[in-house]
Order: sequence, then C-alpha cells, then structure tokens
Amino acid sequence: MEAGFHAIDSDWCRIAFERAPAPLVVCDSASLHVLGANACAGATYGYTPEEWAQADLLALFEAPDHERVRAAVAAAARDGEAQLPALTHIGKDGACLHCQLQCYRLNCDQPAPVLLAMQDHSDAAEAEAKLAHLQDVLMVSQEVTGLGCCTMNLTTARLTWSVQQYKNLGLEPASVMPSMERLLAPVHADERPAFALAIERCILDGRPFDTSLHLTWPDGSEHVLRASGRRISGDLSSPDWFACATVDITEECRLRDQLLQTESDLQHAQEIAHIGTWAADLRTGLIETTSAETYRIFRIDPGRNGKGGPFTLEQLFRRIHPEDVAAVAAAREHTLKTPGERYDHRYRIVEGDHEVRYVHSQADVVRDEDGQPVRIVGIIRDVTDMTRAEQEIERLAFCDELTGLPNRVAMCRYLDTAFGESRGLEEPVAVLTVALARFREINLTLGHLNGDDLLRDVARRLKAELGEDIHLARTGNAQFIAVLRGVRAYNAAAVAEAIARVFDTTFLVAGVRYEISAQVGIAVAPGHARNPTDLLRKADVAVYQARQGGRKTMMYDPAQDPYDPQRLALLGQFRNAVAEGQIELYCQPKVAMSTGEVIGAEALARWHHPQLGMVPPGEFVPLIESTELIHALTNAMLQASVRQSHAWRQEGLALPIAVNLSTRNLMSGTLPGDLRALLAGWDADPAWLGLEITESSLIVDPDATIAQLQALSSMGFRLFIDDFGTGYSSLNYLTMLPVDVIKIDHGFTTNMLRDRRAGAIVKATIDLAHDLGLSVVAEGTATREIWDALLAAGCDEAQGYYVAPPLPAHELPGWMRQHALRCGHAGAAH
Repeated sequence: MEAGFHAIDSDWCRIAFERAPAPLVVCDSASLHVLGANACAGATYGYTPEEWAQADLLALFEAPDHERVRAAVAAAARDGEAQLPALTHIGKDGACLHCQLQCYRLNCDQPAPVLLAMQDHSDAAEAEAKLAHLQDVLMVSQEVTGLGCCTMNLTTARLTWSVQQYKNLGLEPASVMPSMERLLAPVHADERPAFALAIERCILDGRPFDTSLHLTWPDGSEHVLRASGRRISGDLSSPDWFACATVDITEECRLRDQLLQTESDLQHAQEIAHIGTWAADLRTGLIETTSAETYRIFRIDPGRNGKGGPFTLEQLFRRIHPEDVAAVAAAREHTLKTPGERYDHRYRIVEGDHEVRYVHSQADVVRDEDGQPVRIVGIIRDVTDMTRAEQEIERLAFCDELTGLPNRVAMCRYLDTAFGESRGLEEPVAVLTVALARFREINLTLGHLNGDDLLRDVARRLKAELGEDIHLARTGNAQFIAVLRGVRAYNAAAVAEAIARVFDTTFLVAGVRYEISAQVGIAVAPGHARNPTDLLRKADVAVYQARQGGRKTMMYDPAQDPYDPQRLALLGQFRNAVAEGQIELYCQPKVAMSTGEVIGAEALARWHHPQLGMVPPGEFVPLIESTELIHALTNAMLQASVRQSHAWRQEGLALPIAVNLSTRNLMSGTLPGDLRALLAGWDADPAWLGLEITESSLIVDPDATIAQLQALSSMGFRLFIDDFGTGYSSLNYLTMLPVDVIKIDHGFTTNMLRDRRAGAIVKATIDLAHDLGLSVVAEGTATREIWDALLAAGCDEAQGYYVAPPLPAHELPGWMRQHALRCGHAGAAH
C-alpha cells in the first residue's frame, strides 16, 4: 500500500479491505490515479500490485463511459458517495465485466481519496439477456402458432396477457388492462357462463378445461377460439398460478365445416349419380371403402359386414351375374398385366332372387417400385336406369312401334351388314319392296286406328309367310321390305310371288272384309346394284313400275328406269344456271304454208352446261315443270324473247316469238302483271309475244285457267293451244277459250302418212279449228311429203325440221334471208 493511502489506517479496516470478496479500488479524486486495490480487484482485472501503482482508473472502463465515471468520482468526493448503474469494465486482458459502481469518499483530505466498490452483474446480465431472448422466441412462437397466453398469479391476483392473447381477442397489444371481464367479454352470451364457470373451477379446484368458444371481435367479425386452462401449483417460495392458453381456430373450423359439407355434397352427389368409390388391396384381397353408395350398389350392410369381417373381393364376385363373371375376371387380369391400362368394364350384379342391376366400374392400378400391382382404386356406378333407357331408346330407334318389326333404320343397318359380310358380293343380296295399294283410302275411310289394325295384320301374315330367316321390316306408312341373302336371294322372284299371294285373301277391318292389293318390286345385288342405297332405290323403282303396269310383282329393269340421280343433280344446279346465263334462247321458225313466208318463231330453251355441254330439254324441262323453278325458266325465256324482239326491230325485223307457259305459271295469279311490267321496261307491245299453253293445263283448274287466258287475251297477246289432241280436256272448253291458234302435236303429224287414223285426226282438227275461226299450226313437219299433205288438208302454218331446226336466236335473221332467196328462186321456177 503506497504512502498516500492513509485513509485506511486501522488494522481491521485494512484486513476488511484486503479480504473483501468484491473488487475494491481507491483512487485520487482529482487525478483518478489508482492509490490501491485489494486482492479481489487484482484477480478480477488481472493487475499485479506493481501494475496497480501505475494504473489509471479510467483504464478500467470503455471510452464512452469515461466522463460518467469522472463525474461519479467527483460527486463522491464532494457529497460523500455516488453510484452508477451497470457499466462494462475492461480487464487487463480485454475481458469485459458487467458491474455496478459504488463510490465513497474516505476522508476530508484535499483532494479526497475515493473508494470504488464494483458489484459484478455479469451473470445477471447474461440471465437477463437470455430471458429477453426467450421472451422474444416465445413471442415469435406465439405469433407463428397463434397461441396466446393468459396467466394469473393466484397470490397477487395479477393477470398478464401475451401479445398474441390480445390478437386472439381482436385487440391491439397493450390496448387494455388485462382482466377476467375483458377475457369473457367477446365470448358469445350463450357460452360465456360456462366458460366463466370452467375458469372458476380450474382456479379453485384445479380442474383443467379444454373448450371451443365463439367470439365476436370488436370489428364485428366472428371467430372461434380454443381455450385450455390449467392450475400450476407452486412451493413455499413460489405462488400458485392459473394459465390459460388460447388459439384462433376460425380457419380450421371453416375448413372442417367445408370438408364436412364437401363430404356431404359428395355423398349426395354419389347417391344422385349412383356412383360409389372403392379401393382394393391386391395382396390381402380386401376392399377398402367408406362410400355408402358402394355398399348400396352391392347390397352390403356396412354394420353387419363390420362384425363379420372386412368386405372382400370374393364377396364382390359372388354378386356378379354368373354370365358376366368370366368377362369381369378377364378384364381385371388384362388391366393388372398391362401397365398404364385402365380397368373399364360394364357388367351385371344380382343378389339371390333380387332384380338384375347394371354397373359400370372404372379403376387405375397402383404399382410398387418393381412395377407389381399392389392396389387398385376406382369408382363403380349403378347404370341400371341408363342401360334400360338405352335399351328402350335402341328399341324405339330400330323398332316399328306399330307392328313390332324392325324399322327402316334397322333394315338399313342389316343391309349394310349383309353387304359387308357377303365378301365382295360373292353371295347375292335381294331386296323386295312391298307397297300396299290405296292404303290412304283405308285411313281416310275407316280412320287411322283401323288402318293401324290392318298394318298389324299385314305384318303378321308376311312374317308367317317369310319365316325367321328373312329379314322383314316396315319402312314406310304402307311399305314393307324383305331382305334375302345367299340361296334365298336366288329365289327372290318366287318369294315375291309368295308375298303377293298373302293378299289373295281378304282382310278383316272394322268387322268388314276388304280386298287389299299390293305390288312387290325386286332388285338383286350385285346384278342390279353394288351398294345398299342403290339396291333400295332400284327396288322402289321396280315396285313403282309394277304399279304403273298393273302387275303384282316386277323385277327391276334398267331399260325402264327413268330416274337417274344425275337428273336430280341437274335440278339442283338449274337455278344457278339461270342466274349465270347458261340458259340460251333458241328459235324455231313458223311459216305460212300458202306463201312460205316466215310469220313467227317458237322460243325454245337450251342449257349450255359448263361441264356437260348441251343438255337436251327433255332432260331438264320435265324435272322443273313440277317445281317452282319453272317460274325462273319462264321468266328467263320471256325476258330473252322480249330482248331479242327489241334487237330484231332495231334491225327492221318485226317477228313475234311464242313462249310456252306452264300450268304453274297460269295458276300463280301474277302472270298478267309480270308481263305488263316486262313490256313496259322495253317499251314493247303485246304483239311482240305469243303465249302457248298445253291442252292438259286446263285440267287442274279450268275456271281459273280460262280467267287468266281471258286477261291475257284482253291485253292483246295472241294465244296458242300447244300439243292439241294429247290432253284430256273436253272440246267444250274450245268454245270458252280466248285462243287464236291450235297447234297439232307432232305425234299426229309425223305419223299421218303411215297411220290412217292419225291422218284423219289431223284433217278433223284442221276442219274443226277453221269452223271455230282458229288458225292451225302443224308441229313436226319433218318432210316434203308431210308438208304437201298438210297443205292439201288446208293447214295454215307449219313448224318442223323440213322448215328449219331450232336455231340460236341471233342466227335467225341470217336464216330468213337464205330462206327468202330459196322461196324467190322457187317462185321464179314456177
């Protein structure tokens, strides 16, 4: 101890200083030079007594704390004592200590020495740091897990909440003072008393609780909280505690409710769709399923099955229809042996004497690492209603409801199969079309119900006659078709005769026996056709030919088939042909027989088809006469004729053109107005046109036709009756028709020289027309001999190849000039 250290001058003080368990240092309050230090200080800071003699007090502290230390020493020298909270002290080796500094003045010397006592707080600081760290970890853990904590010191009744506990109650942390009232307040009123009682019993009796609570947060949102409470018993030095942990399980409850709802919806959906789920362990043969629908489909009671053991594959197979077991097993084995293959099979199940049900099962195979099947997972659906509906639909689609026979669709499928199985038609296939005559009269006279009875009777008789080996179908209202294959097809004519004999006996309809007749048309492949469609068409043609010829049966004859599919194709192309200008105007001149002068021409249509070339009128005109397309043709010919007449008149040629009108044109009611508008457009006169009508057009509606003709005549048009003698109208109409000319049909003209009766008709027609004040044109004037005969009979005009063939309209003026020269030469010769 150096000399200046006289403040500690008694032996017991020195002994206490030296042996004190805490570091003690004495320093000069002015210079802060260390005057002395005890052994504990040397051990703590690592200085020897010699080093202490040279030490400066500030060397024991970090630089930022020097001023605080200097101030504390000065305060102690002045006031007697001073203290500083925990400071970081530095040892000789640089080690840091956490100590509290106490400063005491030793005497009144100036400057006064100051005793510094250092109380080591390193362990406490470390403990505090650890505690703070643990608190941080606890706070983070609670935040991550959502676990809130509420604790109560049962000795002091002090209540504390963790940050997460505030959040679980919908509160901002530290926003309110923790209390039991605050804890209970957000709980729904109907659950609050039970929760309060559970807390009370836990605190008083130590009964733990674990419950779910429904809360309404201050923001109005609804939440579910799980709360668990425990009482923690202390010892003599520690109080008892009540701890309550909470966690917000709102989302968990929502997901659980959603899962339960989904499971319920799935169960209902399975019930509605009759779909069950299942899985099978292939190693144990056990079926694993929780699907009520699977149990229902297989008629298995899950409760009873649970007592008797698990549901097994063997039980499933016992419920499969005996006829389907082999197919199900084969499909299953194929799926198990083929990786990537899905099991997909329909079969029937039946239990005892219960009704048969149809099921559709689909499954995927789960394989182990070696590719071996270990499990199969799938669905099963009760398709009984669907299958029976499909069967009914198929029955309705392929069966004639009235007679029970196959319908036309079924017959066509059968015929397609027959063609497919006949190995390139090496075996013949015959179609017999049976058409009942005047069946409409039966329906109209006796009613459809009696007509239906007749059809059922016909079907029974035909089926009895033909037997099971011949496919018989009802394909139309009063039409049946029989399909014969192989050897039977060779005997198609004999089978047709047998069918015809079915109608030799009367049929009982509404208590009265009626004679019912039928025609049978026969077509045989490959002789008549190479495909089913063509074969059916030709059988229909044959039955039509039989009806037209008054025969009971008829084999198809290509020479008598006027129905060419290409002609129908032409019909579809005709409208575009008119629009594109493919229909051209030809004219055949008419001459006065007395002078040879050209006095008019007949308009004739010619179709220049872009692919087929010139299409003869006989191929397309009869087709369109029975359709509305005849209006397009007539309009085209009228417009072309007026246009051509206008062009001729520009050249000085005033020659009328006669245009043919059809029955449909006359019945349209718009013809007079259309003609008036056409003539006005060209500033034309009715004398430019002649209008020809056939005698047969009067049959449809004589009164309406006559009215139209009178309207046309009053407009100034010259009217012709074309093809006179070929129709069936009464001669009485000639007295009422406002016609000007009769045209004798070429059928009479061309035969008048070799057929006496035809010649007599021609002569009689000419005389009759003249008596009625009408002119006569003879069509078909093909030779000089016919010309002379017509001239001798007094015919007025002639038209035919002897005069001129039909010519393109623009060539007619040139022909007329040549014709005039010929006539002039002939006159000069005479």
